Amino acid sequence: MGLFDLFSKKNKDGGEKPQDNGSGFNPDEWFFGSFLMNEAKFRHQQQTVKRSSKDDPITLRYIIKELLNISPDDIGPMTIVSRGEFGRVENTELIETQAEVLNYKPYDALLYKNNEGELVPRTGLNTVLVISYRPGNIVFDNIESKSDKSKLCTDNSIIMFLRGIGPFVYETAYMRVSVMIPNFTSPDDFRTSHSKNAPFTTSFILGFDIVPPEKKLTRYDQIEQSLIEKSNRGEELSSEEKTVLEGLTYSKDLGYDFGYGRWLVSENRFADALMPLMKAYNHLKTGVVTEYDRLNEIFEETCFNIGFCFNELEQYDRATYYLDLIQGSDKPKYIIEYINSLVNNGDPRALQTVRHYLSEFNDGKRQIDSEETSFFYDFLARRLAYLFIDYKMWDNARNLLEQLKESPACHDFAVRELEYIEHITSQQFQ
Repeated sequence: MGLFDLFSKKNKDGGEKPQDNGSGFNPDEWFFGSFLMNEAKFRHQQQTVKRSSKDDPITLRYIIKELLNISPDDIGPMTIVSRGEFGRVENTELIETQAEVLNYKPYDALLYKNNEGELVPRTGLNTVLVISYRPGNIVFDNIESKSDKSKLCTDNSIIMFLRGIGPFVYETAYMRVSVMIPNFTSPDDFRTSHSKNAPFTTSFILGFDIVPPEKKLTRYDQIEQSLIEKSNRGEELSSEEKTVLEGLTYSKDLGYDFGYGRWLVSENRFADALMPLMKAYNHLKTGVVTEYDRLNEIFEETCFNIGFCFNELEQYDRATYYLDLIQGSDKPKYIIEYINSLVNNGDPRALQTVRHYLSEFNDGKRQIDSEETSFFYDFLARRLAYLFIDYKMWDNARNLLEQLKESPACHDFAVRELEYIEHITSQQFQ
C-alpha cells in the first residue's frame, strides 16, 4: 500500500485535525502541512486562479485567455510530450484541431482513476505542452486590414511545463504550470544585457479539488487569520502558521516589463505588448493599494495601455475591465479609450457616460481651454451622435449633426452621418 493509498482511507471530509498514530510517524501531519503550504501559494500568487474539480475542470482555453491574456483564436495545433517515472518512457501525442487544444484539461496529464474509481496522482510524471501560437496563416491572412501589426510572436510556440507539487496530496492536487513564450526580434541582439529577445516567462499554480474542500478550507482560513493576528501582535507562530507563512511569496520587479510593453504599443504590436504589460499589472495590482502615492501613476498607465491593446484587438469587454479601474482619473485620454470600449461593446452605460462628460462642459466644470480639451469635446459630441444613430433616435441625431456641421473638426463626420440617416430612413418607408 502506497503512502497516498494510506491517506485516501482517512479524513475523507477534510475536517479532522491530523492525529498521531502512536508510532512517532504521522503521515496525516505531512499531508496537512503540504496542503497548507500549497494552498497559501495558490491563494497568494500574483494572478487570481479559479479552483478546479471534476465537475468544473480547468482547460487550456481558461489558461490561455484568462491567465495569459492571449486570444484563443491565435492558437494552432499542440504537441504533448509526457515522460514516465524516472524518465524511462517518453510518449508524444499531436492534437491538431484548435477546439481540441483549447478543451484539453491539464490535470488529465497528472491524475488518473485507480481501481477503486478514485482520482490519484501519477507519480514521477512530467508533461510538456508545445502549443502553436499565432501561426503565419492566422497572422498574415488579410494583415493589411488588421490594426494589430505584431511580429514578435509570429509562428511562435507557447511552451508549458506541467508538474505536480507536493510532496503529498491532501484532498487537493496542486500543479505548477511554468510557461515560456520566445520573443524574436530583428536584428538578433542576444549578446546585449537588455535583449528584446528575452522570452516571456510566467508561472502559476492550479488546484484540483479531489473531494469537496469546504471543511479543510475553513481550517486553512482559521490558521491564516491566526497568523495575521499573531504577526500584528508580534507573537510566536505555531508550526502550522509558519507553514502558511512559508507559502506566501511576492514579486517586485516591474520596470522592464512596463517600458517594453509601452514600446510594443508604440509599434502597433498589441498582442505582443499584452504579455509584458500584464506582468507589470500583476506586480502593481496589490502594491497600488498599500503604496498608492508612489505607484498610482504607473498603475494607471499600465491599465490604460492594456485597455488600449484590447480595444485594438477588438476584445472590448476585456478593455472595459482595465479602463474602468482608472476612471477616477480626470485624464481625457483615459476617458476616451473607456468610452470607445463601451460603445464598441454595445455596453448600455455608453450613452449615459457620454452625456455625463458633455454635461461637465455645459455646466462649466470643464472648459475648452486647450487643444486637448477641444479634441475631447468634439470626440464626445461625435460619439453622442453615433449612439443616437445606433439607438435609432433619428430626431436627436439629426439635430445634433446639424450643429456639428458648424464645427470644422466635425463637419465631414456630420455630413456623412446625415447622409447615412437619410439613406436608412428612406428605405424604411419604401
